[in-house]
Amino acid sequence: METFNDKRYFPRVAISLKIQVQESENHLAAEMVDLTVQGISFRLDRPLEVGSRISIEISASEELRKNVLSAEILRCDSPANVSPPQYYPYYVAAKFVEVNDEYLMDSLALVHGKKSKP
Repeated sequence: METFNDKRYFPRVAISLKIQVQESENHLAAEMVDLTVQGISFRLDRPLEVGSRISIEISASEELRKNVLSAEILRCDSPANVSPPQYYPYYVAAKFVEVNDEYLMDSLALVHGKKSKP
């Protein structure tokens, strides 16, 4: 049986940052849990539909430059499946549909343990 982890070509990097998620006309505050070159996981306060397209705005930080990336929802776990309960109870995993050179450079530096300069 193939698992979600079997599909990952790059390791995950744990990073806690506030992000903005845009779904249709809705702008939602969220907290990034981790990312890879190809995807992201984050927590937010409401569910997102698997298969839906979103935009993710990452604010500039020490690790990453400001970026807006398109993504597709792969998984959305409900609060009943999240332990311990948190302010952002839904756990979402998404794959990036479009990435730009700045994000690729920053995420590759994080994955390989090298700090890039935003």
